[in-house]
Amino acid sequence: MEENDLKKVLNECKKTAKVGYKIASTKEKKLNRVLYSAQEKVQSTTIDFNSSPCYAPEATELLESQLADIRSAFNRLSFTFKEDLQNLHENLSIFSITLFGRTMAGKSTLMEILTEGDGTSIGKGSQRTTKDVRKYTWNGMEITDVPGIGAFEGEEDEQLAFEAAKMADLILFLITDDAPQVAEAECFSKIVNLGKPIICIMNVKVAISADKSIKLAIRDINKRFDMERLSKIRNQFLLFSEQYGQTWSHLPFVYVHLMSAYLAQCTEDKERSKEFYTISRVENLKKMIVEQVRTKGEFYRIKTFIDIISNPILESMERLLEQSQVNSVQGRTILTKKRQFDDWKNHFYRDGKSQIKSLIVNIKSELNGEIASFAENHFDDKNADKAWNALLKSKKVEVRCQELLEDLEMKCNDKLKEISREITNELKFSTSFAGDKSLKMKKIIDAKKLWDWSSIAINGGLSIAAGIAYLVGAAAAGPLGWAALAVSVLRIGGSLLFKSRDEKEYEARTKLEKKLRDNVSRICDTLQTQMAKNLDSLVSAKIERLLKEMDRINSVIFRLADTQRELAWGLNDHLMELNKQILEEAIKLIGADGLQYHVLSVARIPGNISMIKLNDGTVFPKEQVDGLYNLMSERIHFVYDTDNMKILISRVIGKEIDRSHINIEEKIGVAHVPLENATPNTQNRVRLAQQFSGLLIMQ
Repeated sequence: MEENDLKKVLNECKKTAKVGYKIASTKEKKLNRVLYSAQEKVQSTTIDFNSSPCYAPEATELLESQLADIRSAFNRLSFTFKEDLQNLHENLSIFSITLFGRTMAGKSTLMEILTEGDGTSIGKGSQRTTKDVRKYTWNGMEITDVPGIGAFEGEEDEQLAFEAAKMADLILFLITDDAPQVAEAECFSKIVNLGKPIICIMNVKVAISADKSIKLAIRDINKRFDMERLSKIRNQFLLFSEQYGQTWSHLPFVYVHLMSAYLAQCTEDKERSKEFYTISRVENLKKMIVEQVRTKGEFYRIKTFIDIISNPILESMERLLEQSQVNSVQGRTILTKKRQFDDWKNHFYRDGKSQIKSLIVNIKSELNGEIASFAENHFDDKNADKAWNALLKSKKVEVRCQELLEDLEMKCNDKLKEISREITNELKFSTSFAGDKSLKMKKIIDAKKLWDWSSIAINGGLSIAAGIAYLVGAAAAGPLGWAALAVSVLRIGGSLLFKSRDEKEYEARTKLEKKLRDNVSRICDTLQTQMAKNLDSLVSAKIERLLKEMDRINSVIFRLADTQRELAWGLNDHLMELNKQILEEAIKLIGADGLQYHVLSVARIPGNISMIKLNDGTVFPKEQVDGLYNLMSERIHFVYDTDNMKILISRVIGKEIDRSHINIEEKIGVAHVPLENATPNTQNRVRLAQQFSGLLIMQ
């Protein structure tokens, strides 16, 4: 293509970039409103949470911190949309290409070839610094060279490379004719997930030098350019795609020997230079890049702007649904444990009161059983009160009461620890999912901190076994003072003068017995009442406290899950609109304008697959389907519309799923689908079915 023709194409690309920017910027403004609304809901939840009584300060601080993190996450997502779009808009007129490849694959050599440099950058590929991000211009297009894949030893380098990829209209991915590496495939799959069009370049490694015989160089290079051998290497690399549920077979491959192309521009001998350039086959690469721009450049520019919004929406939507489901599971886990704990509390309380009553009945019976004998021996004893207290001490009344209260507290503490362990173990299981991606949020439950009830609900709590003096109040003069009777000694004489001695003794014993029984009854009643109050305090200070905190935390978790779910489906609505818009632009660019009016909606995984929903009986012509596939570099599939969600989900996922085994819980917006041993391709179809149905699809 002549230089003027390429300039015309790039001018057309600039026009379509403006279309893409208009679509993306309009969507960005709408998304900001959605995210702002979500922030407000989380803020409202935080305010309500903080205005309710605080029973566990550590839990409160943890949840409040995590709610703040979630608000910040929404804010970061909003900022990301705006910043990425602004960066693209600043380079609206530039067709951007990013070059990826592992260290020493030949990226620097390729840059020297395209810029006709002096070779000063060659050999620096092993360096691992941000200075390795270099930009240069070739044929009116900007090419960005990022750090080598082998240098991705830190998040900074990887983030740097993929930020450059996000802004690119086209990716050049450089590999060698060595055995394909896992790191290369993983990087490649991430770029495909960005929806980026890719040209794969295989650099055939043959060691040659400028002074080597040209005939020997041609022989050695041609020997390595055995297409059967190179095709096997290509197929080995393509096999990696199955691990990621992707298809790479449609992507263009070009085979080059970069070193001979570089030598061609360094050799003064024109004939020798020409031969080096010819055997390098680098002209095929240049033509392929220009041809891609000529035939697809306009679409690539629109796609870059739309996907800069679509990709984070898709990732965030799926992440929010995951987090919402995890929070719902956590909430239900806590709710179930709370109900079980509440049942245990009622049983514990009834049993505690019964034990207290039984103990007091036994004490009362034992003391009453001692009264007759005591009265017989002490009716005329001036130290009867001391003797009675000594008797009480021998019966260990205080010790037995204290032991029962300590036993009740120990049972309570053990149950709290048991609840803590059970909840922690179940939450560990429920939160074992992949880490956050574009929308970074902490788990709302930190099992280690939040459920350490042994420190939150037990320490600093009620001291139950403080002694009998505490139970009956300040009236007690000492540890046994509550039982002092101040028994009056009934001596013979006075009012008893006219009675016989036996009568006088009998009357004295009887009066003492009555006084003792009244005293025992009164004290046991008081003791039972005070022990019951202590039991009430135990239940209130520890059990009820935990139950209230569980309710309080549950309220936050379920409200947050609802907010996450609402935001996810709000994002999904915008995603579906963008999916439809990019398809409509593609339809126009393949010359099939009007076909878009048959499209009901589109679910899409950028760079992988687009599924178009049609009315029953509608068919896209094969020529247009092939045209869309070639332009979008995504598999094109169709599904017929239906109001029956089971049928729709089964149609989207395919025959691998037994429709009769799909169970939909409309109230919580979940579809349970049998997904045992699902292939990556099936998992991708599940993601498409999720977009269409507005239901979280899970096992």
